[in-house]
Amino acid sequence: MKTIAQMCSFLALEEPIESQQGGGRNFSNSISNLTIDSRLVQLGDGFIALQGEQVHGLDFLVEVLAKQPALILSDKKPSAEQQLLLAQSTVTEYVWVENIATRLGELANWFYDQPSQQLKVVGITGTNGKTSTAFYTAQLLTALGQKTALIGTLGNGVLSNGAIQSLAETHNTTPDAVSVHRLLAEFVVQDVDWVMMEVSSHALELGRVFGVVFETVALTQVTRDHIDFHGSLDAYQYAKKRLFTEYPARIKVLNSQDTVGQALIARLDSEPKHAEMLWRYAVINDKQAFSPLDDLYADTLIMSAQGMTFELSGQALREGGEENKQRVFVPLLGAFNVENILCALSIVLASKLSTLEELVPADWNILIAELAHLQAVPGRMQPLKLSSVQPTVLIDFAHTPDALAQVLKAAKQHVAESTTGRLWVVFGCGGDRDQGKRPLMAQVVEQFADVVVVTNDNPRFENPEQIVAQIMTGFQHPKEVGVVLDRVQAIEQVLAKTTSDDVVLIAGKGHEDYQEIEGIKTPFQDEKVVLNWVSGVRK
Repeated sequence: MKTIAQMCSFLALEEPIESQQGGGRNFSNSISNLTIDSRLVQLGDGFIALQGEQVHGLDFLVEVLAKQPALILSDKKPSAEQQLLLAQSTVTEYVWVENIATRLGELANWFYDQPSQQLKVVGITGTNGKTSTAFYTAQLLTALGQKTALIGTLGNGVLSNGAIQSLAETHNTTPDAVSVHRLLAEFVVQDVDWVMMEVSSHALELGRVFGVVFETVALTQVTRDHIDFHGSLDAYQYAKKRLFTEYPARIKVLNSQDTVGQALIARLDSEPKHAEMLWRYAVINDKQAFSPLDDLYADTLIMSAQGMTFELSGQALREGGEENKQRVFVPLLGAFNVENILCALSIVLASKLSTLEELVPADWNILIAELAHLQAVPGRMQPLKLSSVQPTVLIDFAHTPDALAQVLKAAKQHVAESTTGRLWVVFGCGGDRDQGKRPLMAQVVEQFADVVVVTNDNPRFENPEQIVAQIMTGFQHPKEVGVVLDRVQAIEQVLAKTTSDDVVLIAGKGHEDYQEIEGIKTPFQDEKVVLNWVSGVRK
């Protein structure tokens, strides 16, 4: 913990001269924790009141003061009414720091005693695959006896026996800068060895990981997303690159088959001091040749209803200059998952948990055995176990054209096993997000699906009918596409028309347990809709 006086010293303030109590009586008081969320303030905390999208933290001053924080830091001066409220408090100091919003990472890193330097933090970025890669890496490390925590879409917390139920719910892929360092400090106390952190483009643009020192940073792949926020594809790609060019990391793991990965490899290869190790991985298909510099690559992919088999090779597996190949099986669906598995395995191998020179056969055998038992990420190509007379149902979070294309290709391969089966797709697009991708999503679906139903996703504050209209412009044959705005009805109507040979892909929401309409989040889960329908049919 730090005192208010120490905080003022760090912020280069002589004293909290903006204190409304008239004299800064509480300089020696300690601050328990920092938060920018007024709802999370507790006795003795430091509340950082900032301007949000619609309101300012000081707008909640009455509620905050009732919780008796030790300190309120703000980026603006209080109004006359707010000054009166502050003057009535006997326990809370107030400090105005004009540029505090730009110093959150720096401040939180100092306050929590540089927690990232007491852990091995892995930052994973990319358009698709961050969540899966983080989850797979955590499972591999856990198998090697490492206590591992997650920060990302699935939640925040220590992974216990591979169960995400042990994680606390999160609202952003990457939390705000204060929460990031606070979480890392909590993990230090819990004796965590490794932290897998999903790092979004928003986080890199908004400075949410400022002050974090990474053990490893890794790239899955970069396609198109969040153009509504970044303004252009170039700006989006630039944000992703910042994790590798602006943040200290001992190891940098890059996808050598990805365009952004290739650009980063070319740049970082010319900067010998960028990291101790630059690791390359790749998934090779029949039309590609592997690079002799690839540390790990996979080829000879065979897919089945039970999972996938492929061969591993590369510089990391060579012995005495000779190429070795390791055949592995993973109980996961979707060829795109091979890329995520390679990234996860690369993180572990490159980490020098065991160095490449020190990698003992026992560790390698453990990793290979664990690959055969990897758990799928909930809501990512997640098959639902129904009866033999009902269709195969897949739940997936895919909400970008590229992610949806990969999922559809994988689903189509399973349909191909049957001569009579069809691929049904239920999808929509989220409101208040990149509108340009909506017709692109339609084009992708029309290319692979046999039957399509467009429905609501999370319309948020947009008109659902307007979202659907924009999606429909991407179809060449819109009259053949069904539209059912109510997502429950859309799913149920599709299930009622399918056979046991069919595959139904319900895309866009994945693991989410709510639907957001006009700012209200109502409990909703695609998986539950399916299982409830099945129960009703059986009755």
